Amino acid sequence: MIIADWVAVGAVALFILFGLLAGFGKGLKFFTGGIFGVIISVFVCYCLGGLILKLQFVQDLLDKFRDLWAGGKAAGVLNKIHLDLIVYYIALFIVIQIIRVIVVAVLKHLLEIDMVVFKIINKILGALFFLAILIFLTLTVFQIISWVGGETAQDFEKLLEGSFFKLDKLFENNPLLSLRDRISG
Repeated sequence: MIIADWVAVGAVALFILFGLLAGFGKGLKFFTGGIFGVIISVFVCYCLGGLILKLQFVQDLLDKFRDLWAGGKAAGVLNKIHLDLIVYYIALFIVIQIIRVIVVAVLKHLLEIDMVVFKIINKILGALFFLAILIFLTLTVFQIISWVGGETAQDFEKLLEGSFFKLDKLFENNPLLSLRDRISG
């Protein structure tokens, strides 16, 4: 085993310990609050916005909204900047934020019920959740190093060479690497 393997073992143990101590409810609240929560909501808006926009009743609402300024002096400008879509995505973001807060609060309170079974489930899910966070962070760091490229990426790849846990293969075949990057690189 190389040094990177020992670092990985230590990081896994540390994150699992954090997950066991914090539990799923507190961990979820922490990782979905503040700036993380805003990023999650923006990502969900990005993923679902186009699908929801195709619904007929949403199109009807946007048509009625555009009719508010139709024929006015600023109609050309408002249509050109797509004010209707700006308002749509702002409203969608607010709705997603509210739903996120409610879901996190319900899950947190449900999993932190003062019963032995729920405590065990909360701790196990907390350990798994923190382990998933570690995997995501590792893949993100690998991706950033890959984007930096040059000697930095080459040196890092050499550092991972011969890893017992195949970290070198994970770095080479990072699932976060887009198809476009794989084709061009």
